[in-house]
Amino acid sequence: MRSRLSRCRKLLLVFVVCGCATKPPPKAPAKVEAALPAPRVEKMREPLEVTPLELIFSGRRGAAKTSESVSVKNAGSDVVQVSDLRIVGTHATTFHIVDAPLLPAVLRPGASLTFSVGFEPAADAEPGVHHARVRIVRTEDDDGPPCDLSALVTKGKDQADEPSLQQILEALGYAVDVGSPALTLPRGAALAGDEVKAPLFQRAKPGNVGYYLVARYTSDEDSAFGYYLVEDKKPVAKGIGGVERGHPQMLNPELKGDSQTSFDPGDAAFGLYLKAGKRTLYSDDSLNLGAEKHAARVYPLRSRGRTPVQDAYVVAFDEDNDRDFQDHVFMLWNVKPAQ
Repeated sequence: MRSRLSRCRKLLLVFVVCGCATKPPPKAPAKVEAALPAPRVEKMREPLEVTPLELIFSGRRGAAKTSESVSVKNAGSDVVQVSDLRIVGTHATTFHIVDAPLLPAVLRPGASLTFSVGFEPAADAEPGVHHARVRIVRTEDDDGPPCDLSALVTKGKDQADEPSLQQILEALGYAVDVGSPALTLPRGAALAGDEVKAPLFQRAKPGNVGYYLVARYTSDEDSAFGYYLVEDKKPVAKGIGGVERGHPQMLNPELKGDSQTSFDPGDAAFGLYLKAGKRTLYSDDSLNLGAEKHAARVYPLRSRGRTPVQDAYVVAFDEDNDRDFQDHVFMLWNVKPAQ
């Protein structure tokens, strides 16, 4: 956990005022309370800057092997020593330090060191969300800011081995109640968990709307996504991106080169669509074909601790009517449900 300055309590000073008299006998001394201002505490800036502060991985146990780079910079005005780098936490063995620098390292102001964190879950690793952190040790009782580690470990490639939407959002660092921790969610259009009814959206504030694919757990085929405007009671699609083959079951899959992560719908109401294979799915149930018309579930985004993220939503699509709603999972920013 990042260090925090303790709060200062106010001190109360009691003055005793005595009066002298002969007749009648003197009264008991009166107490006068005066609050002293809290002592001034200068907030000390943490000299070490860790980039990024969080790494997120995903992959199949016994098969996944990848790594991500971390930088530690001395942003202060004094020399700082980094004595050690350690991975600690419940699932520390899922991760390891790669390309560790020679330690201890003395960082002068402005200097930095880099290393990588490897993700390589064992063949018998428990499927689900794995948590750990990189401990950046200055001394045994003094750490710099940590780099949090999160990973979504899957058992295999079969559909039954895929992670649930709840696990996906937990691995990404969000605390959203999707309605069930199970792989499948309730059938039909009844709202589940934190879900809200939002077939259409509007921009919350002037500027672009952010829209980013954060998870894809489906078959390996081309997909395309975007938004649509309703003209003459028909959806007019506006494509913004897609995923190529080779990125079927993972968090934060690679997008096609011409994909965009934001768009400007103006002040008009708009919906969202996903084209997977020969089927096109819409956020508005009335536009969907087939028996299962509720193809997208929308949840207000909540960070760890269930704190709401303003004007942000999770949009989760179910492509094949199996009710898992994690085939394509998007984050949507700067929007509100259309009235």
